[in-house]
Amino acid sequence: MLPFVLATMAHAQAPSVPAGQGAAGAVGGASAAPTPATPVVSTAASDRESVSRRFQSSYLLGDWGGVRTDLWEAGFEPTLLLITDPYGNPVGGREQGFTTYNLLCADLGVDAGRAAGLRGGRFDIGFSWNFGNQLSQDVVGNVFPIQSADVAPPGTRLTNLSWTQDLLDGALSVRAGRFSIDALYGQEFAGSNYFRAFTSVAFNAIPFSLFYNAPGPFGYPATTWGARVKVQPNDTLCLMGGIFNGDPEVDEADQHGLDFSMDGPPLGIAEIGLRSNQAPGDTGLPGNLKFGGYTLGGEVEEYGSTEESSGRYGFYVVADQVLMRFGGVAEGRQLGVFGSVVIAPDQTVSPMPYSAFGGLVAYGPMASRPKDFLALGVAYGGFSSDLRQAQRIEQFTDPSVLPQLFEMTIEASYGIQVQPGLVLQPGMQVIVNPGGSPDVDTAIAAGVNAVIRF
Repeated sequence: MLPFVLATMAHAQAPSVPAGQGAAGAVGGASAAPTPATPVVSTAASDRESVSRRFQSSYLLGDWGGVRTDLWEAGFEPTLLLITDPYGNPVGGREQGFTTYNLLCADLGVDAGRAAGLRGGRFDIGFSWNFGNQLSQDVVGNVFPIQSADVAPPGTRLTNLSWTQDLLDGALSVRAGRFSIDALYGQEFAGSNYFRAFTSVAFNAIPFSLFYNAPGPFGYPATTWGARVKVQPNDTLCLMGGIFNGDPEVDEADQHGLDFSMDGPPLGIAEIGLRSNQAPGDTGLPGNLKFGGYTLGGEVEEYGSTEESSGRYGFYVVADQVLMRFGGVAEGRQLGVFGSVVIAPDQTVSPMPYSAFGGLVAYGPMASRPKDFLALGVAYGGFSSDLRQAQRIEQFTDPSVLPQLFEMTIEASYGIQVQPGLVLQPGMQVIVNPGGSPDVDTAIAAGVNAVIRF
């Protein structure tokens, strides 16, 4: 999943961050450091100079000596992103240690209008490579991944193979192919740009518990066959629905994203989004409110029982709101608050039935550093009582089993735009009950999340 990454977009599902504001995040799972810039979608195809300036202000290598603008004019939009997370926990956890985990993402978008005259069409293909050592899995033993690159085990994967068609002047969007319910660039389901300002995958890029309760190839860089329809009849309302192949074997690392089978079970997901103060010309403080639900088909064995249940379903709410601006609307400097609650009611099969996420993000807190950002957040996940009872019984024969109660992550981090395309985000996380067990000492993890957009 990608906990992860990217934030400069004002066109995707009505984010509250103004266009041009470089926020941070990482994919999935991708995320904490700066969100890679959204591929340019300017309608001014003839304005070569304007497009070139956009590239120079968004990427470390700028316009590639004019080559990037040449490709854009022909309809081709390549992106290369590297997220690297050197992090360690000197205190707490199952063990103490230091690791670096990395995620390299290579993507190509083809605007079918510019490339072939097919207005509103877009083809996307992408690949990723995770490498290094995962601090959460290998050392601390916690559930909410600490490093923003920690959205998948080490390995290479095909991450995107999809076609998107916009109709009715953008009021209707249909996407089909191989993709995930979250997104490396922009937003799909359950997203908020504020999530992308964090390093912990608990937040980034959508609430982690959605993937935890509905395991499968649904979060970047794990992708699966699916289809999504989005309807935006006006500047206030956004409706989305999708169905995806939920076969968990598709997500296995040794498949490299190339298992094209469709064995199911299906995952269905739907969302209603409400936006305020985001129409052209609006000067009020923007906000978003989203209500969604999902259901994963098939039956699985209940905790501590041989009985099977089909109760893998849940609901979520995501909200964000700008509280104040530090300057003019065009500056994009602001303080915002966000929150999310995820509920998966059936505790016989849902490992984390209740979870909540919230915090504050300040974009451009200092006039002298308009592209920096400060992020403060808390993530809480409560574990199933049925699971805990089964673990207590198992503990009689295996003392290494630790019943899970809850896990909480508190993050404070500060993103520094060193130069266009390079953001360094030093931060600290406090992990209470790593792995959900009160028997494991509270861990303190610190490090730097770096995001490089080439």
